[in-house]
Amino acid sequence: MKSISKDNLTVCLDVRPILANGNDPFNEIMAVVQKLEKGQTLQIINTFQPIPLINKLENNGYKSWTEQPEIGVYHTFFKKEEVLTSNFENKNVEESLKFEACYKSFIGKLKSIDVRHLEMPEPMTAILEELEHLPESFALFVDHKKVPQFLLPELEERGFEILFHKKSLTHIQLLIFKK
Repeated sequence: MKSISKDNLTVCLDVRPILANGNDPFNEIMAVVQKLEKGQTLQIINTFQPIPLINKLENNGYKSWTEQPEIGVYHTFFKKEEVLTSNFENKNVEESLKFEACYKSFIGKLKSIDVRHLEMPEPMTAILEELEHLPESFALFVDHKKVPQFLLPELEERGFEILFHKKSLTHIQLLIFKK
């Protein structure tokens, strides 16, 4: 028998009894995930850290963390990430469809950087520095962890256009060039 308790912020699912009966709790977990309301967190109580489940839900936009309150007991939490969007980003959703064609037009005139390993605010600083030294008619190709929300208005103010290509939940490619 599964144990589900719910308060305003957390839905708790203890899967230890399901596992003790030799069953896989995946379908029951996913049923609870689909019923989560905005702002709620799912807490899974388990005998191990569920790495495949963590990977699956993180790929679907959930933030996760695990606590081990005692030996052999793991509490893994999942919360849907809030996605902040700006008018600038929304405008570029349609333009992201042109990403590939635009990228190809800059072949031979691209400067590439990867800022995924940098801590905030270093990605923004690195991008702005590269743009200062970018030759005329070149584009900057950036591998980033996320859409740089604070950078977008700065780029627009400086006369740059930016196109996005989402490779995965934590890998966004940016193509930045003068309008």
